Amino acid sequence: MQWVGSHPFIVGTLGSLVGAAIVVIVLLGLMQQRTQAIASTQHNSAALVSLMSNDLEANFGIYDLLLLDAADSARDPRTQSLPPDIRRRLLFGRVAGGTYLDDAFYIDASGHVVESRDGRAYPGVNLADRDYFTAQHERSVGMYISDPIRSRAREGQYSIALSRRVNEYDGSFGGVVLLTLRLAYFQQLFDRIDVDPKGSAFIMLDDGTMLAHRPYSDYEVGARVGELDYIKPMLNSNAGSFIAAGEEDKVERIYTFKRVPHTSLIAVVAPSVDGALAAWRRRLRIYAPMALIFGALIAASSWLLAFSMRTRLATQKEFERLAVTDALTSLYNRRALDLRIETEWRHARRAGEPLSVLFVDIDRFKLFNDFYGHAEGDKVLAAVARAICGACRRATDMVARYGGEEFAVVLPATPFDGAVKIAEGVRQQVAALGIAHEHSEYGTLTVSIGCATCVPHKSEGAQALLRAADAELYAAKQAGRNQVKAREFAGAPPDPRDSLPTLKA
Repeated sequence: MQWVGSHPFIVGTLGSLVGAAIVVIVLLGLMQQRTQAIASTQHNSAALVSLMSNDLEANFGIYDLLLLDAADSARDPRTQSLPPDIRRRLLFGRVAGGTYLDDAFYIDASGHVVESRDGRAYPGVNLADRDYFTAQHERSVGMYISDPIRSRAREGQYSIALSRRVNEYDGSFGGVVLLTLRLAYFQQLFDRIDVDPKGSAFIMLDDGTMLAHRPYSDYEVGARVGELDYIKPMLNSNAGSFIAAGEEDKVERIYTFKRVPHTSLIAVVAPSVDGALAAWRRRLRIYAPMALIFGALIAASSWLLAFSMRTRLATQKEFERLAVTDALTSLYNRRALDLRIETEWRHARRAGEPLSVLFVDIDRFKLFNDFYGHAEGDKVLAAVARAICGACRRATDMVARYGGEEFAVVLPATPFDGAVKIAEGVRQQVAALGIAHEHSEYGTLTVSIGCATCVPHKSEGAQALLRAADAELYAAKQAGRNQVKAREFAGAPPDPRDSLPTLKA
């Protein structure tokens, strides 16, 4: 309690640190939860991307088998000799089972439609300028997935072409077989995933061409987005996850992507950061203020405790001071004197130093009181107390009111000559006050002083030294007052009533 009261700043600071630590711990926990929320969203997105990728891989694998079968049939010369309906069934009979497959074509080396699944003829249509035709004409690239196109055969509907090269037996280019797949196929994949309103999902080609987007927009279909900063990482890696802001809406999203095996497709799921952290932010709005309030309360309580303890300690010290202080003169009282002289006696004994005591008495004070009144007598007592303190200036010196008009002075580490000098100084200081005293033989207020000095050798003797100083005071009064009488003793002074030799008188 005493230490707390003496160091309020340290206690308050420690309490503030504890409060701050609580706030920091809570905030660190909340930040960890934020990281976990992001990681959980990334994990869920990765699962959705895998679901989309598996579906795309399985279906496009089937489409590729259909194209391989059609390409083999197209290069067989015998196929051309078959009746048209049998030829179409041989080329595209298995295509009819595809839900989102619109058309199937066999295009010759010049780009003209040789055969279609529904048997329609397209005499005015030439497809040699399509990207899939150009790519397959140069070399065999396996199943080629085209950019979104508006079908010339289907009145401009959006679809993509899945194509394979038809190789003649001599290895030359024999044309292309292709299937047209409605983009609605990709959109139905998005129906299986749950993305927040600010999030998105899309499928694009590995050159950055957008095939399908959620939410749907005609503007997005076929757009070249490969140069966008948040798209570039997806084109340079097989899979991954990162956080980036959209180029146009500036919404931060968690992009999780994966390349679909054996295709040129990239599946992407991108929930927004706001959506991922919605629940976390609700907790943040509750727990962060609570932590701040709780931490502030702890800090404030620690400061209140520290200062209240300091006030309590100061009050206690004041009570202790009053308990050892004379109310009239503000000097130490008799109780404090007895404690101090015992302490100084033990210290002087351990250190082998001299200890001196002065006993001061105001001459003819009873007559002064009777003649001038007790109020003036009290003023004189206070003035004499100040005069004695003025002569004893060391911090280690102690001045106490012994009782009535008597005062005692304890002078630690003060030899005989020094004590006599201080006693003479006290006598002169009081005389210099010039207080009139009609019943004094000197006409002014004076004091008589007894002085006793010794170097303690035994544990007991402090009170004997005080009695010796009192005896010297009595001798000063007997000698005519207004003077100093002093003695130095070898060891503890004897009882003043005994007659023992002294070292110096």
